[in-house]
Amino acid sequence: MSSVDGPWVTGAFRRARWWRNIVIAALVAALLAVTITIYLSMRARPLTDDPAAFGDDLAGVIGRIRQENTRVEKEHPGAHVTIVALFPMSGEVSEITMSRQTIRHGLQGIYLAQLWRNRQPEARPYVKVLVGSNGPRDWAATLADLDRRADAERILAVTGLGASTETTRRSIAALSERQFAMTAAVITSDEFRNFRGLARVAPLNSDQAKTVLRLARYFNPKLKAVVVRDRNRDDSYVRTLADYFAQAMKPEEVVETLAFDAGARSPGTVLGLNAERICNSEANTVLYAGRADHLPALMTGLSGRVPCIERGIKVISGDDVAELNGPPPQPMWGDQSITLFYTALAHSQGVEQPGGPVIEAMKQRFNKSGGPNSFEALFPNEDRDDGMAIVHHDAMYAAIEAIDKFTQELPGRGDVASVLTSGTLTVAGASGPIRISDGGDPVDKEIPVLQLGPAGTTTFSRWGKSLTAGSSAPR
Repeated sequence: MSSVDGPWVTGAFRRARWWRNIVIAALVAALLAVTITIYLSMRARPLTDDPAAFGDDLAGVIGRIRQENTRVEKEHPGAHVTIVALFPMSGEVSEITMSRQTIRHGLQGIYLAQLWRNRQPEARPYVKVLVGSNGPRDWAATLADLDRRADAERILAVTGLGASTETTRRSIAALSERQFAMTAAVITSDEFRNFRGLARVAPLNSDQAKTVLRLARYFNPKLKAVVVRDRNRDDSYVRTLADYFAQAMKPEEVVETLAFDAGARSPGTVLGLNAERICNSEANTVLYAGRADHLPALMTGLSGRVPCIERGIKVISGDDVAELNGPPPQPMWGDQSITLFYTALAHSQGVEQPGGPVIEAMKQRFNKSGGPNSFEALFPNEDRDDGMAIVHHDAMYAAIEAIDKFTQELPGRGDVASVLTSGTLTVAGASGPIRISDGGDPVDKEIPVLQLGPAGTTTFSRWGKSLTAGSSAPR
């Protein structure tokens, strides 16, 4: 190496290598940013009708929604609006309190309402449906996507919305601020009152608690009850159900209140101890204010102890017990002298019985008499007994009915929200008549009382088909 090239060339190579490393680092950073963006967008899963978006178990019903959306866009361009169906697709079951079966049945009910609406002789505006997740992991990203697409997609309402959890509350509050109309299918907590634009088709926990107490007193006029409650303060359903049990009971009817923590590592152990204490008490009734997934541990404990069996303890709870409908993965209780009743939101027999509160046109949507577009024809292998397809159909139908009140021009989303919560909307739903009060709550809603059997089958209670506000005993 010459004295002329040596030091200069060495410095030049060093500078070249330095710049090359800078360029490579910049490229790696850019690639990483793109990868993160793609990952987050996949995780967020924006509003869609892609059958593959939320798993194989939902692909069938979302595929049907896409087919209907495509038909509407092709045959009625510019003459359609969009309703968004939100369900908590992300999060543990303990966080979202909805099973995948419940979500699937809910989407089937929403699709059924969309299909029947769009097949009317004059259905303008026709209805498209987009599906999104408002689970704990992605609700904010979903709402951001809804904001971006609201005008282009003519989004006028949101339905479904999930259960009475804190995440659901956050998403509803954000939608309310944006003036979206909302129709909730299974939100029963009284704490969700007075959200602007929110209408509900399910009876509230306060009404369910009153019905539970009427039933308990009918079974045992000298009621001696133990309340078993979940301590989870983030779950509005369990909290308000327990609170209303306490408010509705007379002091002499309360044996004691026992608690467990659904968020603990082994809540079943505590529920087993609760069962032992109940059986050693004078109780003839258990009022359960918790989620369905922890109820089997309590039932197993009660039905394995002689004192409870001899007294024929009755367990009564709220609508979340519907999550246990279907064959259980393991035996849920032993001796069948221990019986389980619950207040349901809807039931398949309600759309079948002659002379019931459901009008014939609604029955046809769910029974074979409705032809190829009936629920039984579209989803022949699905069970309607959990009521989820029925109540989600009714929530979707209520949103459509509110949109249809505007006959001269396309309404804005705030207009639809105003109609829903004006106290003027009555809907002949598949769960029975629905009158939505000023503020959005259902009024005088029929509440079926069902009995759940060990095999996961449900029937109307032999003591009557429903209880309504003001009734003195089961009918």
